[in-house]
Amino acid sequence: MARKKIKPIRKTKTLTAAQKEAQRVRLEKMRAKKKAPEYKNVYKDVLALADEDPYSLKNVKIWIKHNKELVSMLQARARNRELSPKDKQQALTQADDKKAYIRYIEHYIRTGDWVGLFSGQNETKKVIPKCVAMAYYPDGTPKRSVGVFYPDIKAVWTNELETTNYHRSVKAIHAKTDKQFTSKSL
Repeated sequence: MARKKIKPIRKTKTLTAAQKEAQRVRLEKMRAKKKAPEYKNVYKDVLALADEDPYSLKNVKIWIKHNKELVSMLQARARNRELSPKDKQQALTQADDKKAYIRYIEHYIRTGDWVGLFSGQNETKKVIPKCVAMAYYPDGTPKRSVGVFYPDIKAVWTNELETTNYHRSVKAIHAKTDKQFTSKSL
């Protein structure tokens, strides 16, 4: 076999101050011509949020970066030979949880719908679900679940509201079905 030719190492040229200035000016012109990014894969409502909003694109990208770093750290920990099998399995499980959370964030960026129960950089904030379509009992009273925000009462349904029969105290609640029902106060 013939030996491959080795290319000689090229020395870098040292630029003079005038050449550096000319390059800087040229790069500034090129940057000015560059268009702003279009973000075709980002949902329009997510893109419209201000940077101060907790669910803005800027903030959720920081969450993704932080969790990707955690995943790599946890996977490296799982490969450590000095750890017990239990600790390795725990690290792998935590890494899988973080990967799932990253998928939730990416789904939010694409669709604008948050599908997880927690949010934030370390999943510390509980997400309060919002009811978008009411369900009703046959007598016309609305069905409610504790911990869900209902726009008709503009509040989160709690255990206290559940025990006081709040939904039964509202007069003239009508069900939207094929039959008309009116509720009566108890």
